[in-house]
Amino acid sequence: MRVRVAGFWRRLAAGIVDMIVLSSVFGILGTVVALVLRHPLPRLSQLGPDYVIDMAVNGGLFAALGLAMLAILGFLYFFLFTTLRGQTFGKHMMRVKVIDAYGERPTMMRALVRTIAYLPSVVLLALGMLWIAFDREKRGLHDWIADTYVVKA
Repeated sequence: MRVRVAGFWRRLAAGIVDMIVLSSVFGILGTVVALVLRHPLPRLSQLGPDYVIDMAVNGGLFAALGLAMLAILGFLYFFLFTTLRGQTFGKHMMRVKVIDAYGERPTMMRALVRTIAYLPSVVLLALGMLWIAFDREKRGLHDWIADTYVVKA
């Protein structure tokens, strides 16, 4: 079976779509929780990475639990969509999918390893993601760890 690997820009676009989807869900959930708890909503200009860090450091136990819940939802988004469909919504929009070395949709274990491997890919100054642009097979660190490929669907 011959496949064509998806390049850096297509995968970046898919990642941006996924972040827009997750940010929308997180924003709606955060607004609902803030309204239920009668907590003041932040101004739009306050939102961003600084706000999340401030909530994690100064927000107390409730904020830490909320951020943990959002992290779990993000993890489940990537894990479940990769396991069940071989592609997230962003990958579907960009017409790419995740396969294993045999051309099949990743098994649950392989999808779990791939999703967990996103952490070092991002934490290491996103070098694990940037690696995709320079790798001959267009694989990121998480792809190498899980032995997966992202190909054009």
